[in-house]
Amino acid sequence: MTKTVAIIGQGLTGITAGLMLAQHRYGHKNGERHDILLIGAKPRLIGGLQLAPNGLEALRAIGLYDAALDSGVRLDNIVITAMSDGRALAEIPHPQNRIYIGIGRSDLYQAIEAKLGRQKNVERIESPALSITRANDKMELVLEDGQTLYVDEIIGADGVNGLCRSFVCGAQLTAKAAPYYAMRCDIEANALPRLFSRTQTQLILGDGCHFVSYPMAGQRRINMVFCASSEQLGPEWQAQLLAPHPILKYVADASPHWVKLPLFSNGLPASWRRMHVTLIGDAAHIMPPHLAQGAGQSFVDIAYLKAQLQEEALSDALRSMAIMRASQLKSTTSKASLTGQVMRLSGLPGQLRDSLLGLSGTHLLENWLADVWHAKH
Repeated sequence: MTKTVAIIGQGLTGITAGLMLAQHRYGHKNGERHDILLIGAKPRLIGGLQLAPNGLEALRAIGLYDAALDSGVRLDNIVITAMSDGRALAEIPHPQNRIYIGIGRSDLYQAIEAKLGRQKNVERIESPALSITRANDKMELVLEDGQTLYVDEIIGADGVNGLCRSFVCGAQLTAKAAPYYAMRCDIEANALPRLFSRTQTQLILGDGCHFVSYPMAGQRRINMVFCASSEQLGPEWQAQLLAPHPILKYVADASPHWVKLPLFSNGLPASWRRMHVTLIGDAAHIMPPHLAQGAGQSFVDIAYLKAQLQEEALSDALRSMAIMRASQLKSTTSKASLTGQVMRLSGLPGQLRDSLLGLSGTHLLENWLADVWHAKH
């Protein structure tokens, strides 16, 4: 039996899910195979991402572990310092048996695309989807270019404000003003001091803001993220917040092109599935970028789906994945949100945070991260 599956969204989550389903031809005992339609424009990929052990184990289950290691840079530790005076607060080492990498989004995307291009049961359609309706035993998709498609299942990998979440949740979710923003950039390593090329994550905690950097692409490029409130990110924010710092002044001097991305508060929908439409990745769960879980948890979604396909037909596997993952992610999303709140502390609470990290930061953080980074799936 062949099922036609439309995956709406051609970002990392969408193409990874498409690759897994295209390769998983005979997982269920009834010999069900899948024809895949990847729908939507290819994304503009910005900067990099960090993959913690649980995200990498999910990629191993999907069959992309080696591709990720080949494209990424293995990081040795996370070094946390105070922006106010540069003092060391804590260090989280990554031992040999706990692999943690920094990787360019475009590098990982290209590695997955190379495998996807070898699959004969995948069709890519760049026209956006405009509407979803039920049509007897099929789902009807109307595209912007006028095409009407009839498919057995729809997987929504089109983000929190996408068509699929709107369909599943029963209302159009309008974009709201974000209280906090991430300024992202990607700088050639030779434009910066060699400190930035070290195989480590630098986390610098400031007064209501924080800075993260790590190398990628064979240490040839440096990914940087500066998170702050909209009030702090005025026209002269680099001169006011980066230039006075003895290290970050080099970032300001490099005059990178920053891309401003909103960081919304978390919220898991009550259901990830309605009729034959199932949410996955950011469409199902917004993961604040504080625990190296943004892309990692999307890959865990796909790894769970692959495991369920060993025992169940696609519709049942999607339903099981949605139920299990929605339950599991409550703790992780709450922990990521709380971590972000701690990073955003200012004034006296921020000073107390730095003092506590300076006293026992490594032990506290290892315990805080253990159940997230080592979660089984």
